[in-house]
Amino acid sequence: MKRKRTVPVLFTFILIAALFAGCSKKEISTTLEDPNTVPEDPYEISWYIATNPQEDVHSVELAVNEYLKDKINATVKINAMGSEQYKKKMSAMIAAGEYFDLCFVAHWMLDYNVNAANGAFLALDDYLDTYLSKITKEMDKSVLESARVNGKIYALPVWKEVASQKGWIYRKDIADKYNIDMSQYKSFEELEPVLHMIKEKEPGMQYPIDWDSNRSPAALNIQFSPATALSIYRDGQYPMEKVYIQPEVDAYKRACKTAYDFYKKDLVKKDVLTATDLLQRANDGRTFCFLENLKPGKVDEMFKSSDFEWAQVPVTPAMIDVLPGTGSMMAVSATSKNPVRAIRFLEILNTDKYLKNLIIYGIEGKHYTKIDENTVEPKPNTKYNLASYSWSIGNVFIDYLAPHEDPQKHEKLLEFNRNAMNVKCNLFRFDSTSYEQIDAACAAVKKQYGNQCILGAMDPEPIIEEYISKLKAAGIEELRDAVQKQYDEYLKNLE
Repeated sequence: MKRKRTVPVLFTFILIAALFAGCSKKEISTTLEDPNTVPEDPYEISWYIATNPQEDVHSVELAVNEYLKDKINATVKINAMGSEQYKKKMSAMIAAGEYFDLCFVAHWMLDYNVNAANGAFLALDDYLDTYLSKITKEMDKSVLESARVNGKIYALPVWKEVASQKGWIYRKDIADKYNIDMSQYKSFEELEPVLHMIKEKEPGMQYPIDWDSNRSPAALNIQFSPATALSIYRDGQYPMEKVYIQPEVDAYKRACKTAYDFYKKDLVKKDVLTATDLLQRANDGRTFCFLENLKPGKVDEMFKSSDFEWAQVPVTPAMIDVLPGTGSMMAVSATSKNPVRAIRFLEILNTDKYLKNLIIYGIEGKHYTKIDENTVEPKPNTKYNLASYSWSIGNVFIDYLAPHEDPQKHEKLLEFNRNAMNVKCNLFRFDSTSYEQIDAACAAVKKQYGNQCILGAMDPEPIIEEYISKLKAAGIEELRDAVQKQYDEYLKNLE
């Protein structure tokens, strides 16, 4: 491919203006590039992702680099590590101001809000209409807007499903055997007679229902947690304009009581407080159903291979997620030596089907077999496969599908997004800058008492009383008042 050395006159003026306007900014350290040309100077992009390391990553890097050479003259170094190691490594690098170009970030990983506000990441606003325009035009506006911190966008959200709903994942073969219509059951209490019947008639099924800290009865309350142990309820049961101390809410108390009742009746696993192998128990045929955050195709993603037939059915309405873009993002480091090249790579990653699938599936013929234009089958014992991490890497709507997945999965996900309810608290973000000590103290209390209450392994009534007392001693009421004040201002600005 012939590399252009000239820049159109108009773009030249734009670049000059941008350089003068940002000459004092640390992040503008290299000459801006015409997005339609291939730069002459090569550059290696240091990219950190929170995925399990892959044995054959080097061969994939070589293929990626060969593909990028005639597009942006860049190579990519993929630094992959498990989530805990990733969190420790990246936190240390950010704190020390060490060089890197790109990293995965979210509201739950590397504390996006705090690090963005502290200058760890490059503000992308000036690049949205030039280098990132193809992908940002595809995204729902709320996704991009949710990434704003102090008025600036510091990371590019991954374009994926932005809605969710609670629902049952269950053994379809068992439900069919006993004519059980799971769509009829909208609560754990309603489902209880079915669970007793399963326990009686299917003795090999040890746990008619299963749960963990994310799938407990308390999780059925559609709520937004703007700060530790505080909630805004979105299900209409409680006024959405009010911030609640979570364990004081009647719905929360009832859910904890239900969990305890199920535990005493041997409907759930006895070591539920420490057990982490829910999916393994399901795959082994030891459970009938569990609560899950649903989206189209979720059951196929969870059970790629199973000896049993699984299905899903919603319990709650689909709602646009709170801060829908912040659950999975890519940020450009403020220490990047060539942020523009990193940004251009981001655009290609999110818009180029070949590159995205090369990075998540590896090399055709070596790591997977292509069945048709949109379907691939990973090789047995493949040494490279990041498909299960696609949601954290880039635009999922250009992914190949596995043979067991619905061919219409992407279309259904987009429809899911379009039809989901949008509630007014979705873009509210609490600024905890002045309340970090109280927030941390309340977080410690929640860590100590939260799972004891919601997982049902012990009588929740005295625990909840102690939980509330400890939260108040830690300053939860002051924190609630601060959140409420900011939330009131947010709601006022919506009018």
